[in-house]
Amino acid sequence: MSGPSDLAAGWRTRPTRADIDLGAFSRNIDAIVARLPNGSRLIAVLKANAYGHGAIELARRCTPDRVAMIGVALLEEALEMRRSGITLPILVFGSMTAIDVALDNDITPGVVGPEELAIACEVARHRDAGIHLKLDSGMGRMGVVESELADVIELIRNAPRLRVDGIYTHLANADEPEDSFTGTQIAQFDRMVAVLRAAGVDAPLHHIANSAATMRDLVRPGDYARVGIALYTLEPVMRWRTEIVRLKTLPRGAAIGYGTTFHTSRESRIATLPAGYADGYRRALSNNAEVLIRGKRAPVVGRVSMDLVTVDVTDIDAALGDEVVLLGDSITADELAAKAGTISYEIFCGVTARVPRRYLGG
Repeated sequence: MSGPSDLAAGWRTRPTRADIDLGAFSRNIDAIVARLPNGSRLIAVLKANAYGHGAIELARRCTPDRVAMIGVALLEEALEMRRSGITLPILVFGSMTAIDVALDNDITPGVVGPEELAIACEVARHRDAGIHLKLDSGMGRMGVVESELADVIELIRNAPRLRVDGIYTHLANADEPEDSFTGTQIAQFDRMVAVLRAAGVDAPLHHIANSAATMRDLVRPGDYARVGIALYTLEPVMRWRTEIVRLKTLPRGAAIGYGTTFHTSRESRIATLPAGYADGYRRALSNNAEVLIRGKRAPVVGRVSMDLVTVDVTDIDAALGDEVVLLGDSITADELAAKAGTISYEIFCGVTARVPRRYLGG
């Protein structure tokens, strides 16, 4: 039975791996911090295993002089960081009821509604409890809506040991500069904060901006910025590679792969790669993507299967064992996402745990 250490060392034995450039990640942090206004600080969002890049290893590169907090989606993610020796403040964005467990481990709950706030207030009857309160400024998912503010104020007033350390919201369309909804959301957030403040409820910290808003310089002086995807893409951090494990020459008209969706139009050299949709190389890329071999693009031919991909190398002087780049260099996550009908976030998060990560530059 293999354990975590075996999987971590899998890159030594398996040709398919994701190389994670720790230097690029660190430079991305520096670039983001450099553009923040006076008094503002970075919340590094490392949820979903740092968007597939490896949360623990990247958290170790988040130094307190540059990163104020780490943001995750689940309490389990935060607890894993604590078990791994990560000492930076951690904020959990997602809903949780185990408030006591979070506080026991110096983890800050992001409270996303009155029901969860009631649990936090009950906990605060017997201990000090610091939270961040989320407001729904128009995205319609998590957060307190305007009609719930009166109940929220009453709950907080009756919990003297509850400390609201932060108030925040999330923007739906910040990556669309021409969309006016971002301004609408910010105005709604300000109105809700004013109602809370008038009732004596405020926090020393606010945070609104995600990656897109941060890169658009929408962070207000003194606010924190919650940055996720930009940490991994300003300078690409992940390079996903494999190798050719089989080369064969097929005649014109030969069928390739399940469903025989591709037939050669000429005598062709076909390379087989030991990666597939079980590794996160999406089936939607069948007959619809390219890989890099010796710096040249080779088309994916036939269906992507669970463990294998086939590519046409007729026009490349390829050899058995040649490196094949699935993601990285000139092949971006945005390119693969466009071909697969999704977004770059899903491409990164989709690189499964079966693909060993190798950390470089640390």
